[in-house]
Parts: sequence; C-alpha cells; structure tokens
Amino acid sequence: MKNMTARPRSDSELFLAVTRAAKRLNESVNWQEGITQFLEELGVNTGSSRVWMFKLIEKGDDYYITEYLHEWAARPELSNIDDLQLHHQRVEIKDQVVKDLYEARLRGEWCQHHRANLSGHLLQEFIRQDIHSMLTIPIMVNNQWWGILGFDDCDGPKSYPESYVAALEIASVLLTNAILRARLHWEANHDYLTALFNRRYLIKLIEEDLQQQKSGQFTILDIDFFKQVNDQYGHQAGDAALVHLARTLKAHLPSHALLARFGGEEFALWQPDSAAQPSVEIEKLRRALADTPFIWKEEPVTLTASFGCAYASPGLHERVDDFETLFARADSALMKAKLKGRNRVIIAE
Repeated sequence: MKNMTARPRSDSELFLAVTRAAKRLNESVNWQEGITQFLEELGVNTGSSRVWMFKLIEKGDDYYITEYLHEWAARPELSNIDDLQLHHQRVEIKDQVVKDLYEARLRGEWCQHHRANLSGHLLQEFIRQDIHSMLTIPIMVNNQWWGILGFDDCDGPKSYPESYVAALEIASVLLTNAILRARLHWEANHDYLTALFNRRYLIKLIEEDLQQQKSGQFTILDIDFFKQVNDQYGHQAGDAALVHLARTLKAHLPSHALLARFGGEEFALWQPDSAAQPSVEIEKLRRALADTPFIWKEEPVTLTASFGCAYASPGLHERVDDFETLFARADSALMKAKLKGRNRVIIAE
C-alpha cells in the first residue's frame, strides 16, 4: 500500500502550521470543536502517522488511568480511536521504565521512544499498535499533568529534531491555554458543587428567549427544611443533598430543560416552548425527589421540595413577561406552596 503520510516540513513551515492550528482552537470557546483540525495540522506538517490526545483521569501511587480523547490518522487503517483498550486504560506502575515515564510526565518533560530500545509493557504496546517511534509532550494545566499530546510513527522509526520539539511544545502550551479558557468559561456559567448553570447564566438564557417572544415554563423550587439536614448530619451531608437533588431532577427532565442552582438550597428551571401541562410535569419532579432518598453514611435521608411555577406565553398575556415579572409570579407561587404545608406544587395564576 502506498504510504500516504505527508513529508515533514521545514522548521518555518511547522511553526506556521502551529499558528494555523492555534487559530482552529480559538474559533470557539469549546476547544474540542476545533481539535481535529488542530491535530491534523500538526500531523500533516510533522509527517506523523498518527497524532492523538489522552487525558489523565485518575492517578494513584502505583497506577494511573487515561482516556483516549481525540486523534488524527494519516490513513484510516492507522486509527486507534475505536481501540477499546485505550479508553479508560489503567497503567500499572510496576517496572522502572513505566515509573520513569510517569514521573517525567508529572514534571512536564517530553519524551521520544523507539521500539528497538524498549522492553516490558511499553514494548508490548508499541508492537500491538504497530508503532516504531513515538514523541509525547505532556499537557500541563495549572502546573499539573493534564494529559498528553502524542505523535506516532508507524511506517518506520523517526527522530524529531529539537526545533520540531520546540514547535510542538508551543502547540501543547496553546492547547493548555484553550483548555483553561474553556474551563474559565464553564466556571463563569456554572455552579461548582452541582455542575448546574448558575443564576446569572440561566437568567441570561431566559431573557434571550423572552426577547424572541418564546413561551416557556419557569419554576423555582426550595428544599424543605434544609437547615435541619445541615444541623442533624453536618454541612458535608448538606452538600451531598444538593448534589443528589441536582442529579435527581436532571434524570427526570427533558433534554431541552435548563436547570440552575439559584443559591443556597434554591433551584430554578426553565423549559422553553414547553407543551406539557405545568402542574403535571412539575408534580412528577416533586414525586421523584420525594421518592428517591439519598444515602448518607448508610442512612437514607428523604428530601422534599416546594415548587412555584409561572408560565409565560403570548397566548396568556399581551406580551411574554420580562424576566423580573416572571420571577415575581413564580416566587409568589413558591411562597404559597410553603404556606400551605410545603412539599407541593403551586402554579401562578
């Protein structure tokens, strides 16, 4: 079969390729949307058979676990993306070679490997994946080993000159910056504990829908007697309760629903263009929460919540409510639910 791997480029061409690759990452806040083009630029311009990324997802004293995330291959038969052994791969740190490699990655040091110089686990992997030589460059995020940018050569051994390695280290740094930018964007719009949207971001999304005259159902819910959970079991249990509530609600919500932690034990839900009857749909959520206790130190703890709902629709009003009006209506319904005994759903009139 004809070798379709591109010839290596000059140093200047490779640096230009790194620049083009970086632009791919910057075209979107989510770096993963441009990662395939990023890897392709690097692969074509280094003459590599395969360029890939894995992420470190767990590490221990004598093992680490990685996930094979993204890949570019010069030919379809070289692709490893469907290799199940590379997904959630556990590497045991048994021999000195693997230990030295692991420690080098923790320090952020790049490494070149040639099959002829290997033994043990690494040699077995090179043979299994038909790799003759490999260059790996750690991706360091906040000075911690995050993952690897790797370059495989499957058609024969190859050594990367220092100028190439320098360019590819820059590519790794640019990738790190893209990961950090995405992380900052996520943190700005999400609640760290529950991983739900935060109050500010949900309001922004609702206001955008309302400006477009979209109807929708807005719900505020409050955990009943949450202070008692903290007082009886401690604040760690309180945090666990909040996470449990978030997971329970998400498991019973349609994919288009937007859920946020509004603050403390208060949550909010926006269902744009909701066709279901508000009282029926939210009642299902209330029952799911009440019927699904969370376990704290082997003891089941039941949570209930009070729900206040308001529906915004051009058919019900002269215009769709602005957010402040919608919020006030839902909040008033929530107060009524609490006054009537809690653990119930009240729909604003």
